[in-house]
Amino acid sequence: MTELVATTRAELARGDILDAFATFLRLNVADGDASPQTIRSYHAHVRQFVAWCDEEGISPAEAYEADLEAYRRHLIESGYARGTIAVKLSVVRRLYQAAVWRGLRADNPAEGLRAPRQATDAADRVKYLPLEGFRRMLAAPDPGTRKGKRDRAILALMGLHGLRVAEVAGLTYDDYRAGSPAWVTVRGKGNKTRQVFLTERTAQILERWLAVRVADPGVRDIFTTLDNCTGGQGIGTRGLRRVVDGYLEETGLKEEGISCHSLRHSFATWALAGGAKLLSISSAMGHSSVDTTQVYAQVVDKMQENPARYLEELLG
Repeated sequence: MTELVATTRAELARGDILDAFATFLRLNVADGDASPQTIRSYHAHVRQFVAWCDEEGISPAEAYEADLEAYRRHLIESGYARGTIAVKLSVVRRLYQAAVWRGLRADNPAEGLRAPRQATDAADRVKYLPLEGFRRMLAAPDPGTRKGKRDRAILALMGLHGLRVAEVAGLTYDDYRAGSPAWVTVRGKGNKTRQVFLTERTAQILERWLAVRVADPGVRDIFTTLDNCTGGQGIGTRGLRRVVDGYLEETGLKEEGISCHSLRHSFATWALAGGAKLLSISSAMGHSSVDTTQVYAQVVDKMQENPARYLEELLG
């Protein structure tokens, strides 16, 4: 009987802390305006933590600092990248911040929990495509097919304009304005909107796709699926990643660290190397501060200001 009562209390405590977390996310994350994708991501990370607690026989509502350190070790030993661990631990800190906020705990046992130190320089962690590979990637889709027309538009928005995968997935007809210049209204992180002007080339590529686009009634997404089962539905982030990964494989560019997000890194790196202003790149990418964009200046500086070249000139 005592064990049953204890189990019930633990279940109630877990339910309370998860309810508090859900409310906290809705009201406090991104000033109460977090995107649905952010909310889903936070919940997924918390579910993973709770599942680990269950396996270890720990009540997440009553966890100690030592328990949280054990979870950190588990993530490291599982082979997660440092950045992924940082995100997962950040969400766990938010979970206990919510518990304190609702009066369910007096302390946050995850307060000092941090990911392991990054061994590489920030600029070295930027994974971008070589210029010739970048060119091949953008030209890879067959412009004579519906799929090729769609995929060219997707790659142009990601590679030539630096849009995030979620931003491309979220584009609707209402977000596009034809003209000279044409532009799209993009909803970025925290549901903040920005206007991204398209080059004449990108606008033409997008128009060619829109001319052959087929969608189910009521679907306003610019990019839709093409397969027999779900054709005509909006294509989500997972589908977009599969599209990009397919062309990375096809062009021989797919390797460790190179992913869908590498198109965004390539946009910033090569635009800056080509003479674009850092502030303009920051604005196009939707960065809240130009300090975030500064890493690309470091990348380009390391690329162009190689001290070995100066030494070679001296040595003849």
